Amino acid sequence: MTRLLVTGAGGFLGGHLCRLAAARGFEVTGLDLRFPAGFPHRAITGSVTRAADVEAAVAATDAIIHAAALTGLWTPARADWFEVNLGGTRRVAAAARARGARLVHVSSFTTLVSGPRGERRTVDETVELPPSALMGGYPASKRMAELAVLAEVAQGLHATILLPAAPVGPGDRTPTAPMRLIRDLASGRLPAILEARMNLVPVEAVAEAALAALERGVPGRRYLLAGDNAWLSEIAAEVARLARVRPPRARVPYPLAHIAGMASEAAAWFSGAEAGAPLTGVRLAARLLDFDGSRARTELGFSPPGWRETVARAVAAVQAEG
Repeated sequence: MTRLLVTGAGGFLGGHLCRLAAARGFEVTGLDLRFPAGFPHRAITGSVTRAADVEAAVAATDAIIHAAALTGLWTPARADWFEVNLGGTRRVAAAARARGARLVHVSSFTTLVSGPRGERRTVDETVELPPSALMGGYPASKRMAELAVLAEVAQGLHATILLPAAPVGPGDRTPTAPMRLIRDLASGRLPAILEARMNLVPVEAVAEAALAALERGVPGRRYLLAGDNAWLSEIAAEVARLARVRPPRARVPYPLAHIAGMASEAAAWFSGAEAGAPLTGVRLAARLLDFDGSRARTELGFSPPGWRETVARAVAAVQAEG
C-alpha cells in the first residue's frame, strides 16, 4: 500500500485529496495546522514553515501531494506569502528528495497571468514568467515555489507541478476567492461586476488529476488544470438562474474597480478584517486570458465537466451548506 502525505489536508482541496486517495487504497497521512472534526485519517498537526514538522511528516511516506498554501489574494503581512508558499515548498521538496518520495506540487493558474490589461489571448503551462511580471504577492510566491521545485528536480527529485484554474465545489470552509464569488452571486448581493474571463474547475477533478500526476506525471513538467473558458457575466447569469436571484445589473469599469481595490485594502489594514476586493484580484480579472489545458487532458486524463455543470455543482454546494 502506497503511503501518501497530503499537506494542507485540513483545507478545501486537501480534504478532497485525502478522501479520494483513501478510496483508491492509499494509506493517507495529513499535515496541517488544524483539521476538521472527525478527520478520518492519520493527522499530524504542524506547519510546512517548520522544518522539524515537515521532516517528521515525510519520514514514513512514499509520495507527497503538497497542497498547503496561503491562498488569499491579500494579507496584512506580505512576507507570509513567501514564508508559507515559497519557504514551505522548499522544505517539502527538499525532504521529498532526501526521502526518495514522489512529489506533486499544487501551484496556481495565476502564475501564468501577465501582460497588458484587456488583451485577449490564450495561454498554457508553457508560459514561463518571472515572479516580477505577475499580478501581486500571491502569484509571485507561487511562481517562486514552482522554481524551487524545479531546482530540486534538477537534483533528482521526481516531481510534477499542477496549475489548477479556479476550484469550486463542496467542502470549502474558508471560503476561497472562487467560492466566495459563487456565494455572493447566489445570494444576490453583487449589484455589479468587473467583466472578466473565468475558468472554473470542480475541486474533485483537481484531486483526481493530482493522483493521476503521481502515477503518470512527467518529472519537471507543469500541468494546467483548466476547464471551459467563460465570461463572468455568463457565469453570474447562470448562478442567478439556479439560485433564483437577480443577476448583477451593472458593469464596473476597470479604473473604478482599481480604486475600490485600493480602498478595500486600506480599510483592511485599519480594521484587521480581510480585504473584500483585493488589488491582485482586480488585476487578474483585467487580463482577459483563456486557458488551454490540453496537456493535462492528454497526459493525465483530466476531463472536467463543462462550465455550466461546474457552476451547478458549486451552487448546489453553497445551498447545501446553508
